[in-house]
Amino acid sequence: MPRFSVVVPTRDRPDLLAFCLESLAAQTFAEVEVVVADNPTTAPARAVFDRLAEPGWRYIRPEAPLAMHDNFERAVDAATGDYVAVVIDKTLLHPSALAVADRALQAQPADIVTWQNERFIPVDEERNLARGRFAPIDTPRAPVLYDATAELATRYANASRRGVDRVHYVRGKIVFGAFSRPLLERIRAHAGRVFHPLAPDYTSMVPASVLAEGALDLGRPLLLSYSSMRSNGRRVAADPGQSRRFIEAADPALIEALPIPGLYTSVHNIVGYDLASSGARLPAGSTPPLDMPNLVRRAREDLGEVGWTDEAERAAQFELLEEAERRYGVTPVTEPAAEPAGPARRWLDAALRHDPVRRVASRLTDRIGPLPPTYASPVDAAAAADRHYTELAVR
Repeated sequence: MPRFSVVVPTRDRPDLLAFCLESLAAQTFAEVEVVVADNPTTAPARAVFDRLAEPGWRYIRPEAPLAMHDNFERAVDAATGDYVAVVIDKTLLHPSALAVADRALQAQPADIVTWQNERFIPVDEERNLARGRFAPIDTPRAPVLYDATAELATRYANASRRGVDRVHYVRGKIVFGAFSRPLLERIRAHAGRVFHPLAPDYTSMVPASVLAEGALDLGRPLLLSYSSMRSNGRRVAADPGQSRRFIEAADPALIEALPIPGLYTSVHNIVGYDLASSGARLPAGSTPPLDMPNLVRRAREDLGEVGWTDEAERAAQFELLEEAERRYGVTPVTEPAAEPAGPARRWLDAALRHDPVRRVASRLTDRIGPLPPTYASPVDAAAAADRHYTELAVR
């Protein structure tokens, strides 16, 4: 049995998957299996897998396309490792990622292991997929145990936008770390399966956070995310049609089952559904209630970032939001005007205009200063990040 299983759910992005698989082939840790769970509608990934796969890697594909959470489930079902990590096809692990995780878990066993994430931003994704900018922005810390239930309480509170705090945004999520096999078995015993609609990273983190016996934050980034315009998160946040299709692909009835019924253009409202529905599968009192006034506040922020193309749809969605504001006694807040931006901030704001973490990335340019250096490939950037953090860790 391998120490780690890395499962890679993918759909119609074989070009981005190639970077991901290159990063997995470069792992310095040997006791790992890789399972690629292809779920194509137009662009199968078999050729990319056959070109890059190492001995023992496996490729699985359903007879017909599945909903995203079902593809996650079958991918994890196929894994045999002591720990199972889900690595999305547009992300890359640093070369030493699994070696770092193994050392930390040998010293402090835990059911959840978590690592941080940084972004690789392509210069021109359409013309040159590989070339992009990256600079490390974190300060490595020693691995530390954290209270997964406290992290969960923060999620339900909705006191700030998701992604604003980079450390707490990743904690508890299988897509930013790994779950132990016993934890996966406990989740299945209590919730029937690991992943449910709508967003599998959230519907799995709720029972995981409640049922985990120890959660370990490794204190450093070990993952690089390619900031693609094809990202599901970015498209759902910016495009009303994509947001509605994303929900309807799981179950059209879920649109009216959202915490703010019918408000399908709010990412926080979608995540709120995942949190509430996941909590309902656990014993009563396992999770706190959603803070609905704060959720309504986050929803207004979401709608302010949507790329509206249909004025009637915009008016209907804002009408639902305003009704929720009246119901929960929320007074809309107008954001203050932003300070004039320097060149680096203006560049990153433009690059991530429709990204859910745009505000965070924009603020981070104050730390980056000049524009980040350019790399020929995200694989090169992941290797450079690994060298950077490894050197800081041994000082």
